[in-house]
Amino acid sequence: MSHTTHLKSVAIKDISALRAAVRDLQSQGVKCSLLENTKPRMYYDNQHGKCDFVLKLDDSPYDVGFDKQSDGSYAPVFDEWGKHVGKQVGADVNVCPMPTTPEGRAQHQIGRLMQGYARHAAVNAAVTQGYIVESTHTDDKGNVHLVLAGM
Repeated sequence: MSHTTHLKSVAIKDISALRAAVRDLQSQGVKCSLLENTKPRMYYDNQHGKCDFVLKLDDSPYDVGFDKQSDGSYAPVFDEWGKHVGKQVGADVNVCPMPTTPEGRAQHQIGRLMQGYARHAAVNAAVTQGYIVESTHTDDKGNVHLVLAGM
């Protein structure tokens, strides 16, 4: 269907990082939860089937699903119509200007979710590789900085 956006260029590989990003959104006041094996809400009821994981957005008529890919990662899928998803978990246009490509605009609609995911995935990867994460910081341009120490 024309409203459905599949972001196969965005690979979710660390579900614990996704769960942590959802907790971040909740702490920022976004009413949401991560569900398993359910169907994301979209404009049409038959628009998409069940997903392994779904970010249920309570204050939106639409959700973000995560479809398992052949490489084991998960790709976000959602309905862009009305920018309902973007209003809940999108990037701040004052920090991250709206991209000009369709793919970039779609990624922008889940920007805060993906930024949180990237931060937690980087922390998890660093810890797995034996580093100590001393701190994380997001600057005024939205860049995430990690301070690491070796063991």
